[in-house]
Amino acid sequence: PFKLRTAASAAFAMAASLGLASGPAMAIVLDRINPFQFQILWSDVHYWNGMTGPGYFMSICWGVYALLCLLTFSEPQRSGLQELKNREIVANSSYNDDSEWIRPADSNVSADSFGTSIAASASTSSHSRDYITRNSNQNNGFIHRVQAICCTSNSGPYLSRMTKATAVCMTVIFIKRWVLECLVGSASILTKNRYEWSIANVGALHLANGLIVIPVSILAGYLSQYYQDRFLATRFLVITVVGMVIILDVTDFYSDSNVQITSWLSVGPYRYSLGTVIAFSGIQAGESFVASLMSKVVPSTLAEGTFNSGLLATLVGTSGQAIADLFITLMGLCSIENLLNLMVIPSMLLLMMSILLIQRQYSNLAV
Repeated sequence: PFKLRTAASAAFAMAASLGLASGPAMAIVLDRINPFQFQILWSDVHYWNGMTGPGYFMSICWGVYALLCLLTFSEPQRSGLQELKNREIVANSSYNDDSEWIRPADSNVSADSFGTSIAASASTSSHSRDYITRNSNQNNGFIHRVQAICCTSNSGPYLSRMTKATAVCMTVIFIKRWVLECLVGSASILTKNRYEWSIANVGALHLANGLIVIPVSILAGYLSQYYQDRFLATRFLVITVVGMVIILDVTDFYSDSNVQITSWLSVGPYRYSLGTVIAFSGIQAGESFVASLMSKVVPSTLAEGTFNSGLLATLVGTSGQAIADLFITLMGLCSIENLLNLMVIPSMLLLMMSILLIQRQYSNLAV
């Protein structure tokens, strides 16, 4: 159901955070195993050490997981898809081109929930329609404009069935995955260069990140009962920007090297850990709101079949991670000493752009 999707997304983020915490912890354990060599059947000699151990371990885990999926997985009944279709039918049958929707001043229904069914995308019209909802906010009336971008039939081109709200959500997902990958993917090389951290130190940082996100995700699920997804997504993006500001090292702008760790303006290991934890928590917990928001605004024509919005969101997120890895490599080749700021500054700009994008399309994201 729509009312439980944000809480379910928060639970999904919590489970993902548990996996993120377990991974670094296991890497620390595997690093403590003495290196050795082994051979499997007719293959060449393989080497087990702190660098290759996690790869062998995950190959076993994924192999077991794939086998279990082949043996036990069955397609579930998608009750939410039928609910989405019903909402679109109600929205299509309830509007009139020449009418103006008025919400009584004493109504207990909020302005955002009043415009929910109108803001949902319809699948039987080929034109975009503007609806005007007049709401009351502390006895002061205001006009709330909601643009419903209607879609064509199911047989139309895939991209032509995408609404503006869906495109906004996918853009935010891309940016969030980019920032997350820049934050996590650069941690090992960055901390080794600046603070001479070992694998155990980096694993401990990722373990702390994963463990802290669990209560933050629980809090996110609790807040979803009282606030809308678009509101909470913006706030958690702001929290992520705050974390990025904390690890912005201004001394790198006027210093030739990263030796000045003793300066109070420079980013030391404790400040880096604090900022990373805040930014990581904001991204992971905020992703549950974006995922829930996308599931609510996507038209039913994009929620059916294999090549649906879920697959497209996965492709967008994976593309963000892949491009971020390429970006980390290029920035490392440019200047390994200034890698921290080369990661932080573009990420901050992208996050602020996503906040601005949500604010500009705030009415289209009313669910």
